Amino acid sequence: MPKPRVTMQNIADKLGLSLKAVSDGINGTGHLSQLTRERIRTMAREMGYRRNSAARSLASSSSQLLGVLMPYADSSFFGSIIAGIERQVLNSDFMLLLGNIRGGNDVLQDHIRRFAERNVEGIIVYSNQTVKDVADDLLALDVPIVQVMEPYRKLGDAVVMINNEEAGRQAARHLRKLGHTRIGLLAHKRNTWALDSRCRGFQEELGYEIPEVECLLDIADSHLAAQKLFSAHPELTAVFATSDYAAIGALQAGLEMGRRIPDELAVIGFDNLDIAAHQLLYPLTTFAQPKEKVGEVAGELLLDLLHGKPSVTKVLEAPLVIRASTQNLTKKCSENSSDFLNKNQVEDIQQLDSSNIAI
Repeated sequence: MPKPRVTMQNIADKLGLSLKAVSDGINGTGHLSQLTRERIRTMAREMGYRRNSAARSLASSSSQLLGVLMPYADSSFFGSIIAGIERQVLNSDFMLLLGNIRGGNDVLQDHIRRFAERNVEGIIVYSNQTVKDVADDLLALDVPIVQVMEPYRKLGDAVVMINNEEAGRQAARHLRKLGHTRIGLLAHKRNTWALDSRCRGFQEELGYEIPEVECLLDIADSHLAAQKLFSAHPELTAVFATSDYAAIGALQAGLEMGRRIPDELAVIGFDNLDIAAHQLLYPLTTFAQPKEKVGEVAGELLLDLLHGKPSVTKVLEAPLVIRASTQNLTKKCSENSSDFLNKNQVEDIQQLDSSNIAI
């Protein structure tokens, strides 16, 4: 038979205090002395008291739920952001209600309906094109909204994003410092603010026109695009790729065309995915997006909004992690390796799901 639940009244009876005093002591309210608060909390721990969040929710007319809309189910990148959000709200009275925005407009509408039915009190969202299409429905919920990575003005200015333009500029400065002047750009379609800012910063910092080829968010297509870029411009000695997957495609193409890395071809990526450092003979120089930090800041910002603080935009830096794809920081491969990725590494990379890409 289960033990009866310990209540605040049980604690009050044990200590000889009023029910209100115990409630104030546990909830951090009222005007109790610090000594009395400690007595109450110590007794609550000893007696195994657990706060009844459901009862508190009914009493306060608060759902204590925060909605999160991201492509999390098949993306380790956004999974890390959600982990950061969860860590930030862990000590609050809120819990997360997740909605995967992959799947199109109908799926997203279902998530928004669930949020409305459960009275979520705030939302953190990645504003991709599908989200933009239903922005009016999100706004109709009339709750605070925090955006991550992609700002969409219609949803407000509470945003946590990366300084993509400065990262692009830093990529150009790094290659220029290494002596490169014949540089190419392997870019994904500039249909997001992040990608456009990344490319713009890079090109403006260089100050001159450079060859550019677009590719899909896919290793195989990036590989083909890089072959096209290097065939049309054999003089190139460096390339900035706007994702790690595009950078891997560039490395594969360059090596297959007999280019030595980094002596004859330097490659910079973006995102700092696990494969950037651990699954290549040539660990990738890349920009480390602070994924969990983005989530933590977004969670903090939403809690601030719920407490009446004004909306703000937070811009985080993505530091450049310099590895062997641009500088000889480790011992070169032996001549027997032919400077190629080995068969198992190539197969591992090709099996990766491009849905893990973050832009």
